[in-house]
Amino acid sequence: MRSSAVAGDLARLWAPDNLRRSAPGIALCAAIAAVAYYADTHSLLRFGAVWIPPLILTLVIGMALQPLSVKPTLKPGLEFAGRTLLRVGVALLGARLTLGQLVEGGALPILVAVSAVGCTIAFGAWLSRFFGLSQNFGLLTGCSTGVCGAAAAMAASAVLPKHENSDRDLAFTVMGINFLSTVVMVIYPTLREVLGFSLFEMGVFLGGAIHDVAQVAGAGQTMGPQVLSDAIITKLLRVAALLPAIAGIAWWVARGGGPQATARPTPPVFLFGFLALAALNSLGLIPAVVRDAVGQISAFLIITAIAALGMKTSLVALVRIGMAPVMLLITETIFVGLLVVGLIYGLRAFGI
Repeated sequence: MRSSAVAGDLARLWAPDNLRRSAPGIALCAAIAAVAYYADTHSLLRFGAVWIPPLILTLVIGMALQPLSVKPTLKPGLEFAGRTLLRVGVALLGARLTLGQLVEGGALPILVAVSAVGCTIAFGAWLSRFFGLSQNFGLLTGCSTGVCGAAAAMAASAVLPKHENSDRDLAFTVMGINFLSTVVMVIYPTLREVLGFSLFEMGVFLGGAIHDVAQVAGAGQTMGPQVLSDAIITKLLRVAALLPAIAGIAWWVARGGGPQATARPTPPVFLFGFLALAALNSLGLIPAVVRDAVGQISAFLIITAIAALGMKTSLVALVRIGMAPVMLLITETIFVGLLVVGLIYGLRAFGI
């Protein structure tokens, strides 16, 4: 019964009448995303060593256009872009993964990635109470910090119960996690001598402790191709953990693990698409040119969803969120960094 209900919901979402109603809002969100994508690909978001991620520009433009979100012609498209296009974009991320990539680095990247994801999500849910925040907010920020930044935040939001501040919380997490990820992208490569890491260990550290894939690549690139490769492999392991992480969050909320659990989320069906594409790519059934195209489409759909999020988010409400969420994100960032460092030292002692 449950699966047939979900199938019915999906059919209604993609019905021609619904798509026609959604077209104006989707077109506006896509146009905002296209502006940010063009600016990024033409290096308009780079100012010396400083790089502004395109999703931040998208979010800012969306929030500037927030008054338009009340227009009836745009509302259906904003909802469609913020939910359905987001889930499709997350599902397409699976095409970037292969099982071979995920095991070629040996046990250290696997253990670091799994620990970083699981421990950071649990830590965020636990720590949120000390800052007077909901456990669901801790799950949202912990998943974003532990898994893969903004994409994980968007995926977690899709299965967490909705409340009046859901869009504000998600917008804050996306902006905060990208800011912190950019900060550590600059700082972490300078710590090799202090930490005493080998090039391999440094790659694992960068891939295990930096939130977003783009910033992992940026940090690894400054240290050479070997570090970049090891960092990306470790990061892909964290991305691969998106499926169990989101499924686990959905299960926890549905069983009554948080104060908002009365509004139970639908099963994360889109994550099975993620898993199916990863399996097909592992079997070599997705050509490289298709894989690259799917990756670009995935990135664009997620940025389009972030444009919808920005348009539904009041800048005033975002400013009023207070210091507690800021401190939670900073603490989670410090936690995952220290955790990865400790794991590398500990596993080194065991010859791993």
